[in-house]
Amino acid sequence: MAENKKGFVLYADQKLIFDDLTNEEAGILIKHIFSYVNDENPELKDRLIDMAFKPIKLQLKRDLIKYEVVKERNSANARKRWDKVASSGIRSHTKNADNDNDNDKVKDKGKDKDINIINNWFSDFENGNELIEIARINKFTIEGVKKKLIDFRKFAELEYPNYGKFVSHFKNWIIKNPPINPNSPLKMVY
Repeated sequence: MAENKKGFVLYADQKLIFDDLTNEEAGILIKHIFSYVNDENPELKDRLIDMAFKPIKLQLKRDLIKYEVVKERNSANARKRWDKVASSGIRSHTKNADNDNDNDKVKDKGKDKDINIINNWFSDFENGNELIEIARINKFTIEGVKKKLIDFRKFAELEYPNYGKFVSHFKNWIIKNPPINPNSPLKMVY
C-alpha cells in the first residue's frame, strides 16, 4: 500500500467471493487482505483462498494506481497554487526569532497591505472540494459546514505549515463541533 495511505476499498460485489467460502476460509481471506494492504508480504498456502484473493488483489492494485494518480495531480495543483502565491510577492507566514508573527505584505501603490496566506486558504477551502467532501462524509449540509467555517476561523491557529494541515485541523474540529443538530430536518444525507 502507498505510504501514508490509511485505507482501502472492498466492493459490494466481492461479497460473492466471501459467500462461496466457509466462515473459516473467509476469516483467513480477510486477514490475508489486511496483511497484504499493510505490506506484510503474506503467503497463502490454501489454493482455494489464493484463487479467491487474486481478483481482490488485482482490484487493490488498480485502486492503488488511481490513488497515486490523484495524489500526484493534487500535489501538482498545490505546487501550481503555491507558485502563483509566491510569484505574486506574498511571503509565507513565519515566526521571527522573538516568536512574534510576521505579517505577509505586498506593496500596493506605495501602501503596505497585509495579506495572510491563511486568509487565502479559508477562501480556497470555502470554494473547494475538501469542504464538499467533509460535508458528504459527515452527512452535513454544505451551507452548514460553510457557517461553521466562520466559527472555526475564531478558533483556528494563526499558523499552519501547509494547506493540508489547515484542512486536517478543520476536519477534526468540525467532528467535535457539528454545524447542526443531528436530528434537524436540515441535515442532508448523501
